Amino acid sequence: MNAHASIPPAVPRPLLRWLGGKFRLAPWIIEHFPPHRIYVEPFGGAASVLLQKPRAYNEIYNDLDGELVNLFRVLRSDAAEALIEAVRLTPYARADYLLAYEPCEDVVERARRMIVRSHMGHGTGGARIDRPSGFRSDGISGTTNVAGEWADLPGALAAIVDRLRGVSIDCRPALELIAVYDDPKALIYLDPPYVPETRSTKSRRPGEKYHTYAHELTVDDHVELLDAACASRAMIVISGYPAGLYDQRLQGWRRVERAARAHRNSPRTEVLWINPLAADRLGPGQLL
Repeated sequence: MNAHASIPPAVPRPLLRWLGGKFRLAPWIIEHFPPHRIYVEPFGGAASVLLQKPRAYNEIYNDLDGELVNLFRVLRSDAAEALIEAVRLTPYARADYLLAYEPCEDVVERARRMIVRSHMGHGTGGARIDRPSGFRSDGISGTTNVAGEWADLPGALAAIVDRLRGVSIDCRPALELIAVYDDPKALIYLDPPYVPETRSTKSRRPGEKYHTYAHELTVDDHVELLDAACASRAMIVISGYPAGLYDQRLQGWRRVERAARAHRNSPRTEVLWINPLAADRLGPGQLL
């Protein structure tokens, strides 16, 4: 248990159906977090790890995706109740899904539309406003009740709002966050877009990869990120798929892995790279 931590309220489900989301893996990832006073997620995404970890004295969520940041700012504001009520009053309907791709200036409505796109769209990339994935309806197998899942979402949003109390929301490059929190009391959890060679190349359209984020990283970007991580005085934990680039650049870091499931339930191996400071403070018994 962290010295300045408290047990967060139970968050029963992910905020978003998000590409690379770690909701199921979060308990395993959190087991590999050493005690810390400051917690930083430079690639925040749907914040599935932050939402499930014990509170730290100071927590920072960051992402470059403006739609994501708008959603989290609303959830952290006095407008959160209005957003939850708007979601409660939204039917699970194709017309509402299609409307969610229309431009909107109102911040609460923008946030509602992002939630609609994510939960009513196919796959984990549906939240992207620039690439509709198609309306997600119940299959003939009857194994999923998507409208029922939607009806339960407002309760989960209330728990998420409670957990986000005291969390700072930022929107700037990850390298800036690593530089700012260059402190041995800080734990930086890096979950960047994975190295291109490790990801699916199945295309939705000619010349377009199936799995993409609004802000991607090139191989050179990954090298720059890893160099910054190696130079940092903070405790750092990095998520990724097995990648030679990471193993090469992170020599001397502890490496742990676990079987996982990716898009369409395809098997994958998830890896954590833990820098020496974090590994020392965690202790050998927890590095499993």
